Amino acid sequence: MLDFDIRLEDNDEPLASNSVAVNTTNNVVQFDLTVLQPRLEPYDIVLYGAPPSSYANESYTATTKIYYLPAKYNGSTVKVDNLYGCLVAANHVTNYSFVDILPFGFYTDCANVTAYKDLGFNAINPVCSFLDGDLDNVFNWMDQLDLWYQYDMRHIFDTGLNTSQLIEALPPVKDRSNLLSWYTADEPDGWQYALNQTKIAYDILKEVDPYHPTALVLNCDNYYFNEYSSGADYIMEDAYPVGINATYSKWNTTCNETYGDCGCDDCIGELQDVSNRLDDFFNYQLWLGETQKPLWAVLQAFSGEGYWARDPTPDETWAMMLISFNHGAKGIMSWTFPASTTLEQAHGTMAKVATTSPVSGLLVGAQPVRIVVPGHELLDVAYWEVDGTIMLGFANLDYADSSEDITIELPIAIRGVTSQPWGSVGWEVADGMLKTSELEGLATSFVILCA
Repeated sequence: MLDFDIRLEDNDEPLASNSVAVNTTNNVVQFDLTVLQPRLEPYDIVLYGAPPSSYANESYTATTKIYYLPAKYNGSTVKVDNLYGCLVAANHVTNYSFVDILPFGFYTDCANVTAYKDLGFNAINPVCSFLDGDLDNVFNWMDQLDLWYQYDMRHIFDTGLNTSQLIEALPPVKDRSNLLSWYTADEPDGWQYALNQTKIAYDILKEVDPYHPTALVLNCDNYYFNEYSSGADYIMEDAYPVGINATYSKWNTTCNETYGDCGCDDCIGELQDVSNRLDDFFNYQLWLGETQKPLWAVLQAFSGEGYWARDPTPDETWAMMLISFNHGAKGIMSWTFPASTTLEQAHGTMAKVATTSPVSGLLVGAQPVRIVVPGHELLDVAYWEVDGTIMLGFANLDYADSSEDITIELPIAIRGVTSQPWGSVGWEVADGMLKTSELEGLATSFVILCA
């Protein structure tokens, strides 16, 4: 066990005291916020820990910062749930009460926003800005539709960090009702931005606008991950594996862990590249001893450029979505809209399921727990449990149909299937376990279970 106190660093004011078991995570300890005064600057927090007195004389400290901001009743306020990784937002539509959000949408060219929203998307990354012309009407449109948007600031950083231009870009945006986050860097590792550029931008944004998180997408599997990711509150990955030659590039060079450009860094050209990248980013943060920042998946919805021979199919798209959620993604923002009609509809169909109850509440209300199905390495399975409700996420990454019996054993005995919000897998429950057969290639499923 570890006994600990959490205190304000400035005056040693105690906030909480408790004990936790060593080697456990996600322990929730509550404290009374009335000891803090709302302010724009963060509070420095220190944790003092030591084993019970009967053990060796050891002690530990850890520090962090906490924002306790004055309530904001114009525009939006968005914060990160550091326990489960979702975004929590408030604006006039929610009557300034905080609600969990699972952002689901595309990078877009600011086309017909109403048609976009009608497809089922609740979030958007418009690849445009106020500086590109008079786009004020477009953002008014998104506000009226209650469509959350990442504000794309890549134009400010394409030729290096311009801090004055960054600061000038904030006032027209920061108090809009549906601003979700600041998007400061599009593949800074791939473009080899200065290693401190994303962190400098992050610090400026946090000082000017502490009411919204900052995001960026990383292109490489591991190229100065620590330096670039330090400039974000959540990290996006964009492994695009469909239709690539993973070993030899259009530049007539080989591709391996350290050399070559095949359109998907250090990939094998399989759907698992998406989940592998999410796992890598999780592990890098773990190895660095960092608090886990939420991860989003930027999924492939395009082809061409000499790298990608074809579009993903709808089944491949849905499989990439399921494995993204199974491996901890708390948002989907695909590249790029408009896509083919087929892929727009495929994304919209899943968006309508993933962003509504019961699926959305389970995805944002817990972290997924992975399940290994012995003898079936191409089955990607995880489950979420929230207030006694269990949801299983299932993706068959084999392209071939199978008539083999599949048995999935959860650590909780299952009594039955309540519903299947997504997919048409023929599930049944026997002996407390979930079973199926006659499995189609690339089959996907969300299934709600009762214990």
